[in-house]
Amino acid sequence: MSSFEYLKHAIRQKGCTLQQVADASGMTKGYLSQLLNAKIKSPSAQKLEALHRFLSLEFPRVEKRVGVVFGKFYPLHTGHIYLIQRACSQVDELHIIMGYDETRDRELFEASAMSQQPTISDRLRWLLQTFKYQKNIHIHAFNEEGMEPYPWGWDVWSAGIKAFMDSEGIFPDQIYTSEASDAPQYLEHLGINTVLVDPDRTFMNISGGQIRENPFRFWDYIPTEVKPFFVRTVAILGGESSGKSTMVNKLANIFNTTSAWEFGREYVFSHLGGDGRALQYTDYDKIAIGHSQYVDFAVKYANKVVFIDTDFVTIQAFCKANEGREHPFVQAMIDEYRFDLVILLENNMPWVAGDFRRSGSSSERERKAFQAQLVSMLQENGIVYAHVDETDYDTRFLRCVSLVRQLMGEESGQ
Repeated sequence: MSSFEYLKHAIRQKGCTLQQVADASGMTKGYLSQLLNAKIKSPSAQKLEALHRFLSLEFPRVEKRVGVVFGKFYPLHTGHIYLIQRACSQVDELHIIMGYDETRDRELFEASAMSQQPTISDRLRWLLQTFKYQKNIHIHAFNEEGMEPYPWGWDVWSAGIKAFMDSEGIFPDQIYTSEASDAPQYLEHLGINTVLVDPDRTFMNISGGQIRENPFRFWDYIPTEVKPFFVRTVAILGGESSGKSTMVNKLANIFNTTSAWEFGREYVFSHLGGDGRALQYTDYDKIAIGHSQYVDFAVKYANKVVFIDTDFVTIQAFCKANEGREHPFVQAMIDEYRFDLVILLENNMPWVAGDFRRSGSSSERERKAFQAQLVSMLQENGIVYAHVDETDYDTRFLRCVSLVRQLMGEESGQ
Protein backbone atom coordinates (compact mmCIF):
# COMPACT_ATOMS: atom_id res chain seq x y z
CA MET A 1 0.00 0.00 0.00
CA SER A 2 1.17 3.55 -0.76
CA SER A 3 2.55 5.68 2.04
CA PHE A 4 0.82 8.99 2.72
CA GLU A 5 3.41 10.41 5.12
CA TYR A 6 3.88 13.35 2.74
CA LEU A 7 0.20 14.21 3.17
CA LYS A 8 0.51 14.20 6.96
CA HIS A 9 3.52 16.50 6.64
CA ALA A 10 1.62 18.88 4.34
CA ILE A 11 -1.30 19.04 6.77
CA ARG A 12 1.05 19.91 9.63
CA GLN A 13 2.70 22.56 7.44
CA LYS A 14 -0.69 24.08 6.62
CA GLY A 15 -1.63 24.23 10.28
CA CYS A 16 -5.15 22.84 9.82
CA THR A 17 -7.07 20.36 11.91
CA LEU A 18 -8.09 17.03 10.42
CA GLN A 19 -11.72 18.16 10.52
CA GLN A 20 -10.93 21.29 8.53
CA VAL A 21 -8.99 19.28 5.93
CA ALA A 22 -11.75 16.68 5.70
CA ASP A 23 -14.47 19.31 5.22
CA ALA A 24 -12.47 21.09 2.54
CA SER A 25 -11.77 17.84 0.70
CA GLY A 26 -15.33 16.49 0.70
CA MET A 27 -14.79 13.57 3.09
CA THR A 28 -15.44 12.66 6.70
CA LYS A 29 -12.79 12.99 9.38
CA GLY A 30 -12.89 9.22 9.87
CA TYR A 31 -12.28 8.56 6.17
CA LEU A 32 -9.37 11.02 6.13
CA SER A 33 -7.82 9.42 9.19
CA GLN A 34 -8.02 5.92 7.69
CA LEU A 35 -6.66 7.24 4.40
CA LEU A 36 -3.62 8.84 6.02
CA ASN A 37 -2.89 5.62 7.89
CA ALA A 38 -3.13 3.53 4.71
CA LYS A 39 -6.20 1.63 5.95
CA ILE A 40 -8.21 2.18 2.74
CA LYS A 41 -7.14 -0.23 0.02
CA SER A 42 -8.76 1.61 -2.91
CA PRO A 43 -9.06 5.31 -2.06
CA SER A 44 -11.41 7.48 -4.10
CA ALA A 45 -9.42 9.24 -6.82
CA GLN A 46 -11.85 12.17 -6.61
CA LYS A 47 -11.30 12.58 -2.86
CA LEU A 48 -7.52 12.20 -3.24
CA GLU A 49 -7.44 14.86 -5.93
CA ALA A 50 -9.51 17.24 -3.78
CA LEU A 51 -7.16 16.64 -0.84
CA HIS A 52 -4.07 17.39 -2.94
CA ARG A 53 -5.70 20.52 -4.34
CA PHE A 54 -6.49 21.83 -0.83
CA LEU A 55 -2.91 21.15 0.29
CA SER A 56 -1.51 22.80 -2.87
CA LEU A 57 0.18 19.56 -3.88
CA GLU A 58 0.51 18.14 -7.37
CA PHE A 59 -1.80 15.17 -7.78
CA PRO A 60 0.15 12.16 -9.06
CA ARG A 61 -1.74 10.91 -12.09
CA VAL A 62 -1.45 7.39 -13.42
CA GLU A 63 -1.37 7.08 -17.19
CA LYS A 64 -4.49 5.36 -18.45
CA ARG A 65 -4.56 2.82 -21.22
CA VAL A 66 -7.23 3.94 -23.67
CA GLY A 67 -8.74 1.84 -26.43
CA VAL A 68 -11.29 2.48 -29.16
CA VAL A 69 -13.63 0.33 -31.27
CA PHE A 70 -15.22 1.67 -34.48
CA GLY A 71 -18.31 0.24 -36.13
CA LYS A 72 -21.75 0.76 -37.66
CA PHE A 73 -23.34 -1.88 -35.41
CA TYR A 74 -26.09 -2.32 -38.00
CA PRO A 75 -27.05 -4.42 -36.19
CA LEU A 76 -25.09 -5.05 -33.01
CA HIS A 77 -24.35 -8.78 -32.78
CA THR A 78 -22.47 -11.18 -30.51
CA GLY A 79 -19.32 -10.88 -32.64
CA HIS A 80 -19.22 -7.16 -31.81
CA ILE A 81 -19.89 -7.96 -28.16
CA TYR A 82 -17.03 -10.46 -28.02
CA LEU A 83 -14.65 -7.91 -29.57
CA ILE A 84 -15.72 -5.21 -27.12
CA GLN A 85 -15.51 -7.48 -24.07
CA ARG A 86 -11.99 -8.55 -25.04
CA ALA A 87 -10.96 -4.93 -25.65
CA CYS A 88 -12.39 -3.51 -22.43
CA SER A 89 -10.50 -6.11 -20.38
CA GLN A 90 -7.18 -4.87 -21.82
CA VAL A 91 -7.59 -1.13 -21.21
CA ASP A 92 -8.62 1.23 -18.45
CA GLU A 93 -11.01 3.10 -20.71
CA LEU A 94 -12.70 1.88 -23.88
CA HIS A 95 -14.55 4.14 -26.30
CA ILE A 96 -17.05 2.67 -28.75
CA ILE A 97 -17.65 5.02 -31.66
CA MET A 98 -20.75 4.18 -33.68
CA GLY A 99 -20.74 5.66 -37.18
CA TYR A 100 -24.00 6.69 -38.79
CA ASP A 101 -25.00 8.01 -42.21
CA GLU A 102 -28.76 8.31 -42.76
CA THR A 103 -28.56 7.74 -46.53
CA ARG A 104 -26.30 4.70 -46.24
CA ASP A 105 -28.23 3.33 -43.27
CA ARG A 106 -31.51 3.63 -45.16
CA GLU A 107 -30.04 1.65 -48.05
CA LEU A 108 -28.83 -1.04 -45.65
CA PHE A 109 -32.31 -1.29 -44.15
CA GLU A 110 -34.08 -1.51 -47.51
CA ALA A 111 -31.78 -4.36 -48.55
CA SER A 112 -32.24 -6.19 -45.24
CA ALA A 113 -34.80 -8.51 -43.65
CA MET A 114 -35.46 -6.06 -40.81
CA SER A 115 -39.14 -5.49 -40.04
CA GLN A 116 -38.49 -1.89 -38.94
CA GLN A 117 -35.65 0.54 -39.48
CA PRO A 118 -33.60 1.26 -36.36
CA THR A 119 -33.02 4.93 -35.63
CA ILE A 120 -29.68 6.32 -34.49
CA SER A 121 -31.11 6.37 -30.97
CA ASP A 122 -32.14 2.71 -31.30
CA ARG A 123 -28.59 1.71 -32.21
CA LEU A 124 -27.14 3.75 -29.36
CA ARG A 125 -29.63 2.09 -27.03
CA TRP A 126 -28.47 -1.37 -28.13
CA LEU A 127 -24.94 -0.49 -27.07
CA LEU A 128 -25.89 1.40 -23.92
CA GLN A 129 -28.16 -1.38 -22.69
CA THR A 130 -25.68 -4.13 -23.47
CA PHE A 131 -22.76 -2.48 -21.67
CA LYS A 132 -24.55 -0.45 -19.01
CA TYR A 133 -22.89 -2.30 -16.11
CA GLN A 134 -19.34 -1.81 -17.41
CA LYS A 135 -18.27 1.63 -16.30
CA ASN A 136 -15.03 1.75 -18.29
CA ILE A 137 -16.98 1.59 -21.58
CA HIS A 138 -18.11 4.86 -23.16
CA ILE A 139 -20.47 5.08 -26.16
CA HIS A 140 -20.34 7.79 -28.85
CA ALA A 141 -22.08 8.50 -32.17
CA PHE A 142 -20.10 9.88 -35.11
CA ASN A 143 -21.76 11.43 -38.17
CA GLU A 144 -20.28 9.93 -41.35
CA GLU A 145 -22.69 11.71 -43.70
CA GLY A 146 -21.11 12.46 -47.06
CA MET A 147 -18.13 10.16 -46.56
CA GLU A 148 -17.43 7.37 -49.00
CA PRO A 149 -18.73 4.05 -47.68
CA TYR A 150 -16.34 1.48 -46.24
CA PRO A 151 -13.87 0.21 -47.42
CA TRP A 152 -13.16 3.43 -49.39
CA GLY A 153 -12.67 7.02 -48.25
CA TRP A 154 -10.00 6.43 -45.60
CA ASP A 155 -8.50 9.92 -46.01
CA VAL A 156 -11.75 11.80 -45.43
CA TRP A 157 -12.95 9.45 -42.71
CA SER A 158 -9.69 9.53 -40.76
CA ALA A 159 -9.62 13.35 -40.83
CA GLY A 160 -13.18 13.43 -39.54
CA ILE A 161 -12.65 10.83 -36.82
CA LYS A 162 -9.45 12.58 -35.63
CA ALA A 163 -11.33 15.85 -35.20
CA PHE A 164 -14.19 14.04 -33.46
CA MET A 165 -11.94 12.22 -30.99
CA ASP A 166 -10.05 15.43 -30.22
CA SER A 167 -13.32 17.23 -29.49
CA GLU A 168 -14.44 14.40 -27.18
CA GLY A 169 -11.08 14.15 -25.39
CA ILE A 170 -10.44 10.63 -26.71
CA PHE A 171 -6.74 9.85 -27.15
CA PRO A 172 -6.47 6.10 -27.76
CA ASP A 173 -3.35 4.00 -27.44
CA GLN A 174 -4.90 1.06 -29.27
CA ILE A 175 -7.62 0.37 -31.82
CA TYR A 176 -9.39 -2.96 -31.50
CA THR A 177 -10.92 -4.71 -34.51
CA SER A 178 -11.55 -8.14 -36.02
CA GLU A 179 -10.82 -6.93 -39.56
CA ALA A 180 -7.18 -7.75 -40.39
CA SER A 181 -7.24 -5.58 -43.53
CA ASP A 182 -8.07 -2.48 -41.45
CA ALA A 183 -5.00 -2.66 -39.20
CA PRO A 184 -2.50 -1.14 -41.70
CA GLN A 185 -5.07 1.52 -42.67
CA TYR A 186 -5.50 2.63 -39.05
CA LEU A 187 -1.74 2.83 -38.60
CA GLU A 188 -1.24 4.78 -41.83
CA HIS A 189 -4.10 7.25 -41.41
CA LEU A 190 -4.39 7.58 -37.62
CA GLY A 191 -0.92 6.57 -36.47
CA ILE A 192 -2.41 4.20 -33.90
CA ASN A 193 -1.50 0.55 -33.46
CA THR A 194 -4.25 -2.01 -33.89
CA VAL A 195 -4.98 -5.10 -31.80
CA LEU A 196 -6.68 -7.86 -33.79
CA VAL A 197 -9.30 -9.89 -31.94
CA ASP A 198 -10.32 -13.21 -33.51
CA PRO A 199 -9.64 -12.07 -37.11
CA ASP A 200 -10.24 -15.60 -38.42
CA ARG A 201 -13.63 -15.73 -36.66
CA THR A 202 -12.75 -19.00 -34.96
CA PHE A 203 -14.82 -18.16 -31.88
CA MET A 204 -17.64 -15.96 -33.24
CA ASN A 205 -18.15 -16.46 -36.97
CA ILE A 206 -20.76 -13.83 -37.78
CA SER A 207 -21.15 -10.50 -39.56
CA GLY A 208 -23.77 -7.76 -39.71
CA GLY A 209 -24.35 -8.48 -43.40
CA GLN A 210 -25.20 -12.12 -42.67
CA ILE A 211 -27.75 -11.12 -40.06
CA ARG A 212 -29.32 -8.40 -42.21
CA GLU A 213 -29.75 -10.88 -45.05
CA ASN A 214 -30.91 -13.94 -43.11
CA PRO A 215 -31.67 -13.16 -39.45
CA PHE A 216 -33.49 -16.40 -38.65
CA ARG A 217 -30.55 -18.52 -39.72
CA PHE A 218 -28.27 -16.57 -37.37
CA TRP A 219 -30.85 -15.91 -34.66
CA ASP A 220 -28.60 -16.98 -31.77
CA TYR A 221 -26.06 -14.30 -32.69
CA ILE A 222 -28.59 -11.47 -32.27
CA PRO A 223 -28.74 -9.84 -28.79
CA THR A 224 -32.08 -9.61 -26.99
CA GLU A 225 -32.15 -5.82 -27.38
CA VAL A 226 -31.82 -6.16 -31.17
CA LYS A 227 -34.15 -9.09 -31.90
CA PRO A 228 -37.38 -7.01 -31.94
CA PHE A 229 -36.16 -5.39 -35.18
CA PHE A 230 -36.26 -8.80 -36.89
CA VAL A 231 -39.25 -10.42 -35.18
CA ARG A 232 -42.21 -11.05 -37.50
CA THR A 233 -45.50 -9.88 -36.02
CA VAL A 234 -48.73 -11.72 -36.76
CA ALA A 235 -52.03 -10.20 -35.63
CA ILE A 236 -55.12 -12.41 -35.44
CA LEU A 237 -58.35 -10.46 -35.88
CA GLY A 238 -62.01 -11.26 -35.84
CA GLY A 239 -65.28 -10.31 -34.29
CA GLU A 240 -66.69 -11.63 -31.04
CA SER A 241 -66.45 -15.40 -30.69
CA SER A 242 -64.48 -15.82 -33.91
CA GLY A 243 -61.95 -18.09 -32.21
CA LYS A 244 -59.00 -15.69 -32.45
CA SER A 245 -57.80 -16.12 -28.85
CA THR A 246 -57.74 -19.89 -29.19
CA MET A 247 -55.96 -19.56 -32.51
CA VAL A 248 -53.29 -17.28 -31.02
CA ASN A 249 -52.67 -19.80 -28.24
CA LYS A 250 -52.35 -22.72 -30.65
CA LEU A 251 -50.03 -20.86 -33.02
CA ALA A 252 -47.77 -19.60 -30.23
CA ASN A 253 -47.51 -23.15 -28.93
CA ILE A 254 -46.46 -24.80 -32.17
CA PHE A 255 -44.05 -22.01 -33.14
CA ASN A 256 -42.59 -22.08 -29.61
CA THR A 257 -42.87 -18.35 -29.08
CA THR A 258 -44.62 -15.59 -27.17
CA SER A 259 -48.02 -14.03 -27.67
CA ALA A 260 -49.81 -10.84 -26.69
CA TRP A 261 -53.22 -11.45 -25.25
CA GLU A 262 -56.19 -9.15 -25.71
CA PHE A 263 -55.72 -6.47 -23.07
CA GLY A 264 -59.37 -5.42 -23.31
CA ARG A 265 -60.46 -8.55 -21.47
CA GLU A 266 -57.99 -7.91 -18.67
CA TYR A 267 -59.14 -4.30 -18.46
CA VAL A 268 -62.81 -5.26 -18.24
CA PHE A 269 -62.05 -7.68 -15.41
CA SER A 270 -59.69 -5.38 -13.43
CA HIS A 271 -61.54 -2.08 -13.92
CA LEU A 272 -65.15 -2.90 -14.73
CA GLY A 273 -65.92 -5.87 -12.52
CA GLY A 274 -65.82 -8.28 -15.45
CA ASP A 275 -68.85 -6.77 -17.21
CA GLY A 276 -68.34 -5.07 -20.59
CA ARG A 277 -71.61 -3.13 -20.23
CA ALA A 278 -69.69 -0.60 -18.09
CA LEU A 279 -67.33 0.33 -20.92
CA GLN A 280 -67.32 3.98 -21.99
CA TYR A 281 -65.51 6.19 -24.47
CA THR A 282 -62.76 7.23 -22.04
CA ASP A 283 -61.72 3.60 -21.55
CA TYR A 284 -60.52 2.97 -25.08
CA ASP A 285 -57.27 4.95 -24.93
CA LYS A 286 -56.36 3.09 -21.74
CA ILE A 287 -57.11 -0.23 -23.41
CA ALA A 288 -54.93 0.77 -26.38
CA ILE A 289 -52.02 1.73 -24.10
CA GLY A 290 -52.28 -1.52 -22.17
CA HIS A 291 -52.47 -3.53 -25.37
CA SER A 292 -49.36 -1.82 -26.77
CA GLN A 293 -47.44 -2.78 -23.63
CA TYR A 294 -48.54 -6.40 -24.05
CA VAL A 295 -47.39 -6.31 -27.69
CA ASP A 296 -44.01 -4.71 -26.90
CA PHE A 297 -43.24 -7.25 -24.18
CA ALA A 298 -44.19 -10.21 -26.36
CA VAL A 299 -42.11 -8.90 -29.27
CA LYS A 300 -39.02 -8.37 -27.09
CA TYR A 301 -38.92 -12.00 -25.97
CA ALA A 302 -40.28 -13.66 -29.10
CA ASN A 303 -38.67 -16.55 -30.91
CA LYS A 304 -38.57 -15.13 -34.46
CA VAL A 305 -42.35 -14.62 -34.67
CA VAL A 306 -44.98 -13.31 -32.26
CA PHE A 307 -48.76 -13.73 -32.27
CA ILE A 308 -51.04 -10.91 -31.23
CA ASP A 309 -54.64 -11.37 -30.16
CA THR A 310 -56.55 -8.37 -31.55
CA ASP A 311 -55.04 -5.28 -33.16
CA PHE A 312 -55.78 -1.61 -32.70
CA VAL A 313 -58.20 -1.54 -35.64
CA THR A 314 -60.35 -4.03 -33.74
CA ILE A 315 -60.24 -1.87 -30.61
CA GLN A 316 -61.32 1.09 -32.74
CA ALA A 317 -64.09 -0.97 -34.31
CA PHE A 318 -65.46 -1.86 -30.86
CA CYS A 319 -65.27 1.80 -29.86
CA LYS A 320 -67.20 2.86 -32.94
CA ALA A 321 -69.76 0.09 -32.54
CA ASN A 322 -70.34 0.79 -28.85
CA GLU A 323 -69.86 4.58 -28.67
CA GLY A 324 -70.82 5.67 -32.16
CA ARG A 325 -67.48 7.42 -32.82
CA GLU A 326 -63.79 6.68 -33.22
CA HIS A 327 -61.11 7.54 -30.68
CA PRO A 328 -58.17 9.69 -31.94
CA PHE A 329 -55.64 8.04 -29.62
CA VAL A 330 -56.59 4.58 -30.83
CA GLN A 331 -56.18 5.86 -34.40
CA ALA A 332 -52.67 7.04 -33.52
CA MET A 333 -51.88 3.53 -32.31
CA ILE A 334 -53.22 2.06 -35.56
CA ASP A 335 -50.80 4.29 -37.46
CA GLU A 336 -47.88 3.43 -35.14
CA TYR A 337 -48.28 -0.36 -34.98
CA ARG A 338 -48.19 -2.09 -38.35
CA PHE A 339 -47.93 -5.87 -38.38
CA ASP A 340 -46.16 -8.12 -40.87
CA LEU A 341 -49.14 -10.41 -41.29
CA VAL A 342 -52.76 -9.69 -40.42
CA ILE A 343 -55.11 -12.67 -40.41
CA LEU A 344 -58.83 -11.92 -40.32
CA LEU A 345 -60.92 -14.87 -39.12
CA GLU A 346 -64.38 -14.95 -40.58
CA ASN A 347 -67.02 -14.67 -37.87
CA ASN A 348 -68.71 -17.95 -38.82
CA MET A 349 -68.02 -20.13 -35.79
CA PRO A 350 -70.56 -21.01 -33.06
CA TRP A 351 -71.22 -18.20 -30.57
CA VAL A 352 -69.51 -18.50 -27.15
CA ALA A 353 -70.31 -15.94 -24.43
CA GLY A 354 -67.43 -13.94 -22.88
CA ASP A 355 -66.73 -11.14 -20.40
CA PHE A 356 -65.78 -8.51 -22.99
CA ARG A 357 -68.84 -9.15 -25.14
CA ARG A 358 -71.71 -6.75 -24.71
CA SER A 359 -74.00 -8.33 -27.27
CA GLY A 360 -75.03 -11.33 -25.21
CA SER A 361 -76.21 -14.12 -27.47
CA SER A 362 -75.71 -11.71 -30.41
CA SER A 363 -77.77 -12.18 -33.52
CA GLU A 364 -76.16 -13.37 -36.72
CA ARG A 365 -77.03 -10.02 -38.24
CA GLU A 366 -75.07 -8.12 -35.54
CA ARG A 367 -72.04 -10.36 -35.93
CA LYS A 368 -72.02 -9.86 -39.71
CA ALA A 369 -72.43 -6.11 -39.28
CA PHE A 370 -69.40 -5.91 -36.98
CA GLN A 371 -67.34 -8.09 -39.32
CA ALA A 372 -68.24 -5.82 -42.24
CA GLN A 373 -67.24 -2.76 -40.21
CA LEU A 374 -63.92 -4.38 -39.31
CA VAL A 375 -63.21 -5.12 -42.99
CA SER A 376 -64.12 -1.56 -43.93
CA MET A 377 -61.81 -0.07 -41.31
CA LEU A 378 -58.92 -2.31 -42.36
CA GLN A 379 -59.34 -1.10 -45.92
CA GLU A 380 -59.62 2.55 -44.84
CA ASN A 381 -56.30 2.22 -43.01
CA GLY A 382 -54.58 0.56 -45.95
CA ILE A 383 -53.99 -2.69 -44.07
CA VAL A 384 -53.59 -5.80 -46.22
CA TYR A 385 -55.00 -8.92 -44.58
CA ALA A 386 -55.44 -12.63 -45.22
CA HIS A 387 -59.06 -13.74 -44.96
CA VAL A 388 -59.54 -17.14 -43.31
CA ASP A 389 -63.14 -18.31 -43.72
CA GLU A 390 -62.91 -22.08 -43.25
CA THR A 391 -65.68 -23.33 -40.96
CA ASP A 392 -63.86 -26.43 -39.71
CA TYR A 393 -61.59 -25.75 -36.71
CA ASP A 394 -58.74 -27.96 -37.87
CA THR A 395 -58.82 -26.72 -41.47
CA ARG A 396 -58.85 -23.15 -40.23
CA PHE A 397 -55.88 -23.86 -37.97
CA LEU A 398 -53.88 -25.47 -40.78
CA ARG A 399 -54.60 -22.50 -43.06
CA CYS A 400 -53.20 -20.10 -40.45
CA VAL A 401 -50.13 -22.29 -39.99
CA SER A 402 -49.56 -22.22 -43.73
CA LEU A 403 -49.80 -18.43 -43.85
CA VAL A 404 -47.26 -18.05 -41.04
CA ARG A 405 -44.87 -20.55 -42.58
CA GLN A 406 -45.09 -18.69 -45.86
CA LEU A 407 -44.25 -15.43 -44.06
CA MET A 408 -41.27 -17.00 -42.30
CA GLY A 409 -40.10 -19.06 -45.25
CA GLU A 410 -39.85 -16.13 -47.62
CA GLU A 411 -37.35 -14.45 -45.31
CA SER A 412 -35.44 -17.43 -43.90
CA GLY A 413 -34.54 -18.96 -47.23
CA GLN A 414 -36.28 -22.21 -46.35
